[in-house]
Amino acid sequence: MTNKEIETTVDIDYMPFNQRVPDFQYQELLKKIKTTGKDKMPIHARLAENSSSGHQNSKEITGAMLQFDMSNGFPVLTERDLNKSFYGAIGELVAFLNGQSTLCGLKDYGCPEVFWKNWVTKEKCANFGLSEGDLGDGSYGASLKYFQSAKGNFDQVSAVQRQMEKAPFLRTHVLTTWNPPLSMGDEEQGFKREVVVAPCHGNFVHFVLFDKQKELEMTHTQRSADVPVGLQLNLIEWSALGLMVAHLLGYKFTKYTHFISNPHYYDVQAESVDKILSIKPNAFPTVSLKPNREVTRIQDFRKEDFVLEDYKPSEPWFKIPTPI
Repeated sequence: MTNKEIETTVDIDYMPFNQRVPDFQYQELLKKIKTTGKDKMPIHARLAENSSSGHQNSKEITGAMLQFDMSNGFPVLTERDLNKSFYGAIGELVAFLNGQSTLCGLKDYGCPEVFWKNWVTKEKCANFGLSEGDLGDGSYGASLKYFQSAKGNFDQVSAVQRQMEKAPFLRTHVLTTWNPPLSMGDEEQGFKREVVVAPCHGNFVHFVLFDKQKELEMTHTQRSADVPVGLQLNLIEWSALGLMVAHLLGYKFTKYTHFISNPHYYDVQAESVDKILSIKPNAFPTVSLKPNREVTRIQDFRKEDFVLEDYKPSEPWFKIPTPI
């Protein structure tokens, strides 16, 4: 494929921007948590180091689904300006797809240091026998590229791309960031947890290909979602993966479904949640891939290959606290 062909590829058939309708699913999820969620003291509030943080509680529900018709725009939320966060989220995803599991490795692919630096301090890493800045072998990148099996490490990303190219009709095009012996561990069986933050998202990613129509639909299952902050970024990065795959296969990315097992928000975020719910969202933007070179593997993409257009946030970016 030539550079010219790459630049003119249309991987999502977007409606014209003036015909797109604002999406309220995210706000409806926050409303549901606020009105029906159960109170729970999470791990962050139980840590002695957070005793003076003011954080004591979370509000959460079990089971939620957001489903997006990609023709109505790429799900970059508009309640606050995510221009910078958009590229940071994709930098994180690209790093994971390339097997990165250290703070330095993530930064090399364009993931902002602020995303992880407070999670992988010397003290927090020491709790799991890891060096400062090491997310661990049970983390996202390690699981995707070096999934540990009885026969050795398994590169899921390369395997699933080869399978989709050879047999698109299969129902087994799946990636996972959850490796139970390392992400969870069980000392009674001789397995020690080897991850600072157990993977919250990307736990089950399923590419559903309709080879006759040349269409891709994708589902993503998330174990745990900090809805005011983390979910905003997770929607961007896993939708971006669907776009990458569609681009490589020559398919149209038509539908994205995001399942969440445990959506929640924290007491220190309550004021921010009310602010988000008071904002009228705008229509979703256009996101396209325009690499200036030939790409043949999922791992070849970089955040600079993504172009964000028609993005009209309702409000400027504002900080939302997140317990650590």
